[in-house]
Amino acid sequence: MNPPSHGEAAHWRVLLFAGYTKPAEHRKIELLADAEAFEIVHVAGADSGRTPGRYPSANGRRSYTVRISPALGRRGDPHRSFGWPPSYGMTRFRPHLIHYEGEVESLGAAQIVLLRWLLARRAALVLTTWQNIRRPRSRLVRLLNDMNLAAAQYVLGASEEAVAVLRAQGYRRATSVLPIVGLDTRVFYPRPAAALRMQLGLDGFVVGYIGRLVPEKGLDTLLHAVAQAQARPHLLLVGSGPEKAALQGLADRLGVASRCRFVEAVPYEDVPDYMNLLDLLALPSRTTVHWKEQFGRVLVEAMACRVAVAGSNSGAIPEVIGDAGRIFPEGDAAALAGILDELAGDTGTRSALAERGFQRAVGQYAIERIAADTLVVWRCLL
Repeated sequence: MNPPSHGEAAHWRVLLFAGYTKPAEHRKIELLADAEAFEIVHVAGADSGRTPGRYPSANGRRSYTVRISPALGRRGDPHRSFGWPPSYGMTRFRPHLIHYEGEVESLGAAQIVLLRWLLARRAALVLTTWQNIRRPRSRLVRLLNDMNLAAAQYVLGASEEAVAVLRAQGYRRATSVLPIVGLDTRVFYPRPAAALRMQLGLDGFVVGYIGRLVPEKGLDTLLHAVAQAQARPHLLLVGSGPEKAALQGLADRLGVASRCRFVEAVPYEDVPDYMNLLDLLALPSRTTVHWKEQFGRVLVEAMACRVAVAGSNSGAIPEVIGDAGRIFPEGDAAALAGILDELAGDTGTRSALAERGFQRAVGQYAIERIAADTLVVWRCLL
């Protein structure tokens, strides 16, 4: 691999594939583009909110290029879709490094691996994985996964379990724990929310959840815990999904409907308002045959708002929370009810956990930290 020639502006050319859709996610690329050593082309999806062209870096002194690549195949399913046009301008751009932020076992990753072999064989290749469970897979998916891992010089795992799964599959090259998504502290930070709390009719101790209303999030456990807790907490559920009607019915049967508020999914920029009115955010995820919690970004966002957090022991949740919150066995409503009673009655402990979580979120998961750690990987390879 030939470095930039002496005397010219340092430009390691990086072709970065990332399906970002929110301004807070695009900020990571803006921060990466601040580094003078790298010229970045971001290949984005049609739903990225971007148009092709040049965009300024975070400090405004540099820029990067965005190319749009619509997906063909099953929309929203990286295992059954691929980008188009297929070459992504590799021959013209001649990347020194290709960084793909889709799942390592996906068809999209296989497309990148094959294109690199055909058009940019000397480019270093970075792949990513969230998979933290050895789930059943078809023979084709296993073959794609093995091919992609054999081609990668570096694989970023979103959690320690994801790295362990990589190693269990025989991957022996470089890897490290580095989530591809980070916390935008310009969006998530402590702010007053008394007016919204009053508008929703919530008082006393309020526990909440923000996200998809799906079975694997274990929200029935949260409802049972609210019903069992002696503190009689209020519950706020913000989100949409197929479980909504069932959860509303369960709240009625448990006799807690009067203390529950269901709010449809809100725009991303409004999420911090709902986050800040909570006394505790709970993530009671439940492991299935095919999935366990891979990160739990809502935990980091709540911690950044100085809201105490509690989560089940599913997947990466204990790793993300660390010593900054409470962990309970997944599906154990009684244990979660105990946490609700403890933190409702002890504002000092709750405040201490909230402050510890704030420091942890800002120090370990801020986008600035994720971008800086990504640059370390790139420099290591180049």
